[in-house]
Amino acid sequence: MQRSGSKLNHMDKKYNRGFTLAEITVAAAITVVLFASSTGSYLFMKTALYGKFVEYNLTRDVNMALKRITAGVNEGSVLYGLRSASSFTITNVSTISYVGSDNNTRQYYPNGSSLIYSSPAQVPNQRTVYTAPPGSTFTLRFWEPSGYSGHETVGIYIGVSQPVGGKTVSGSVSTYVNIRNLSK
Repeated sequence: MQRSGSKLNHMDKKYNRGFTLAEITVAAAITVVLFASSTGSYLFMKTALYGKFVEYNLTRDVNMALKRITAGVNEGSVLYGLRSASSFTITNVSTISYVGSDNNTRQYYPNGSSLIYSSPAQVPNQRTVYTAPPGSTFTLRFWEPSGYSGHETVGIYIGVSQPVGGKTVSGSVSTYVNIRNLSK
């Protein structure tokens, strides 16, 4: 009986001997590597997702600005947009003037990082209809596409870019707008 007891004591000592310094060092190194890689992955994904979130918001913003140019801005209960103009003039690449159904000339043009709507029929005469986020670049361009006769179509480009995590994130829209009240 004593032999089996001494065998048990020997077995207990074998399995309860603890960890060596080498085993603890290897386990700590593996833990550090796993933690560092998971933290790096998390930070990379966070930056990438934030960039996509900013891109989505910029794209939404430029589409809203385009809608305000084409459909118009409320003046009382009437929308005087570019689509319903009776004529238009592109005075420079980023300014368009057009005549509304009330025969008043309105304008859209950039002012720094803002889109300005100007109308003699409203008070005040100028209104900011869109402002790009701080630190971003706002671009507005108008052109008359070739191949369209009768001066009835205008091209519009609106873009906003912003630095995010060392990269430039952009949202933009480019389209042609048919002026409804002009003959084709």
